[in-house]
Amino acid sequence: MNINTWILSLAVALLTAINAICWGYAIREVGNPQLSLNFLLTLVFNRWFILAMASAFTAALLSYAVLKEMGVLIGRFFLSLGTIATILACTLVLGEQLTLEEWLGIVLIIIGVMLIGRW
Repeated sequence: MNINTWILSLAVALLTAINAICWGYAIREVGNPQLSLNFLLTLVFNRWFILAMASAFTAALLSYAVLKEMGVLIGRFFLSLGTIATILACTLVLGEQLTLEEWLGIVLIIIGVMLIGRW
C-alpha cells in the first residue's frame, strides 16, 4: 500500500473527528430536536451544522479515492480509523467518558488496520 492511501485515510479520519466535534457543538447550541420549521431553520443555519455537513461531504469524497485504491472490502475496514478518531475526539474535546469495551475496540481496530496496512 502506498503512502498516498495512508495520507488519504488519515485525512478521512481527521475529518470524521471534526465532524463529530461539530455535531456535538451543534447539538449543544440548537438543543432538543423538534418537528417545527423554526427548529429546522435554526439547525440548517447553525455554523456547527454547516461545518459538520462540509466535513462529512469532504470525507466521503476522500473515502472514494481510498476505496478505489484498496477495493471496497479492505478499504472500508481501513477507513475504520475514522471510528477511532471520532471516539478520541468526543473524549478529548466533548468530555465524553470511555468504557473498557470501547478501549478494547480501539485496540482491536488499530491492530486490524496495521495488519491490513502491511498487506
